[in-house]
Amino acid sequence: MDKHTMHVLKDVTAHKEAIIQNVRRQIQQQAHPSKTMWTYRAVTMLITCSLLLFIAWQATQPMNQLATEEPIKDKQPTFTDLFQTEVEGTKSMFSEFLPIANYLSQGKNIKYYAPLQGFEAMQSVATSMRDVVHLIEPENLPLKATIQEVYAVTSEMQDGSLQTQYQFSYKEKSHAGVDVQYINFTVTNINYNPLASYDKAKNMKDTLGLEVSNIGLNFMNPLYYREMSPDRGDEYIYYNYDEADKRIYQMTTRANEYYSYNNGYIYHIGYQLAGDPQEVREKVAILAKEFILGK
Repeated sequence: MDKHTMHVLKDVTAHKEAIIQNVRRQIQQQAHPSKTMWTYRAVTMLITCSLLLFIAWQATQPMNQLATEEPIKDKQPTFTDLFQTEVEGTKSMFSEFLPIANYLSQGKNIKYYAPLQGFEAMQSVATSMRDVVHLIEPENLPLKATIQEVYAVTSEMQDGSLQTQYQFSYKEKSHAGVDVQYINFTVTNINYNPLASYDKAKNMKDTLGLEVSNIGLNFMNPLYYREMSPDRGDEYIYYNYDEADKRIYQMTTRANEYYSYNNGYIYHIGYQLAGDPQEVREKVAILAKEFILGK
């Protein structure tokens, strides 16, 4: 082998060794990354984790918002939220035909509030009372109620308890402002059942000694009915409002009446409605039960 060939072989061997060393160096660098490479990878992982956490947070937002908004939606309006205008008035409304009438009329420090107008306002008050009342839609009533309003009167009872009386009124007025037809649903809280001593299976007598029929509210409580009789001395009393004088006064008239008790409340329904008396009576009895118990 001549000198030229030997020189070429030495150069090839040298290149071979250089390539092998370079490959080994790259393998070692991949197996043991430099500090710069580790820093790059750590930053990349941190950014990736942050993005994943942000995406997960965004995905849970609608549920979180619903959880925070639900209590606001369920918040019940309070009495002071609804009735803010105090007005003049005298006495509180009660039923004359039951012996408990005297107790319900013994309130002191009576406060009267301007009635709220419209069915939407009535719904707000009903909502604040939860399941105590179940409003009747105006179209389901046997009259064209041009006036829909709710009254509130508070009084302090002899035992120190606060009594609040609500009157939900549906009225059809004449052009002269007279109540041609009406139905009033009055609700009053009370700390005992005043009807517990009566035999639910029998009819009872009113304060004038006349019979009052019991059609029954449910298996626990009665629903008493007294028919209007113009030739008798009994009266029906309900609230009305004088806008000019800013005063609540009592209307005294004749009316057909339903009376009951349920879960700490006295219910008194009075009405004057046109139509066949028996059909109207049966219709109002259904409405009374629906108002007290719901459908």
